[in-house]
Amino acid sequence: MDHFLLKSFLFLSIYALLIFLFNIGMRRILNVKRKKRFSYNHLNDRHKKMDWVIRITFVILIVVCGFYNTFNLGPENKVWYLESYMLLFGFVLVSETVRAVFEKRHAENPNDYKFTLSQLTFLTVTLVLFYTTEFFGIFA
Repeated sequence: MDHFLLKSFLFLSIYALLIFLFNIGMRRILNVKRKKRFSYNHLNDRHKKMDWVIRITFVILIVVCGFYNTFNLGPENKVWYLESYMLLFGFVLVSETVRAVFEKRHAENPNDYKFTLSQLTFLTVTLVLFYTTEFFGIFA
């Protein structure tokens, strides 16, 4: 158990550092200012409403699909795309894509949407890579 916690801590620390360095590099390349931490800046009222619709929809999906996978199929027959981690990944994809569209149309800096799309691409590529390689065998 101790080895698992140590491996998890090291893996998450390295991944957080990679994300941090990627963001710094992309901000410099695209000349994009850093946004406030732990806040979600909506570009306008329409973006705020769409964001909340997306959030509420995914919360409902996670609850309904969680019950479906747990009670209707049993643990051996779960539907992989209805798992909460897959729905969470879908939420991030949809939410950040909507953000990029609104940034392209309404942001003051024309590179804001490029930065958002680069973050989304980096996250997608790394998470798919980790998932398909079973975290490079770190936890095997």
